[in-house]
Amino acid sequence: MGQRQTHDCYVNVTNRRADGFVEFDFSFGDADLYIEMILPERAFEEFCAHNNAARVSPEQAARWEAEREKWREGGL
Repeated sequence: MGQRQTHDCYVNVTNRRADGFVEFDFSFGDADLYIEMILPERAFEEFCAHNNAARVSPEQAARWEAEREKWREGGL
């Protein structure tokens, strides 16, 4: 019986640019804490594979965007 795979890293693709770059949010350990990153498409795919990164759900992505809006408006 195989071991269940768990994810400690998460990615949320925010934009795939025409010049071949992928803009994304990356988190390690806590999907609510993330950094914004950009990589060429191939490097992005390698990065995700190397880190066993899971794609966040649409619900999680919506929560991240709601948090951004709070910060943009100066609130917590």
